[in-house]
Amino acid sequence: MVNYSCYLVCKGHLAVVKNFLSKFFKEKKGKYNHPGWVSFKVPNSKMNVHLMHGKDQPLTKNITFEASCKSKEQLEKLAKRYNSKIESFPASTDNSSYMFYYIEIPGPKNICKIEISYATKPKKKV
Repeated sequence: MVNYSCYLVCKGHLAVVKNFLSKFFKEKKGKYNHPGWVSFKVPNSKMNVHLMHGKDQPLTKNITFEASCKSKEQLEKLAKRYNSKIESFPASTDNSSYMFYYIEIPGPKNICKIEISYATKPKKKV
């Protein structure tokens, strides 16, 4: 497989969800874009996100998009930009512990959300 895709079925509110996703992903123009269907390219990947109007589906299907930052400062800037509070919790593996920081940016009508995180470098357990 070369490319990966996911589909976000949006029974209603397609335009507001499209505007929300446009803040994080670049719209991919071409053969797959038509009324009721918008494609986005996930930066630095071979992943595509297809937003589609789901008139035949009984409900909207929800999705969380997850991204990570290279630094806590970068996460702080994003939190400020999107008026979001940084949450954190201690985490561990078998041999190390670290702190995990994240923000959640809710999309319109709870149809989707963006979660952006940063984790400190693991510290060896004594």
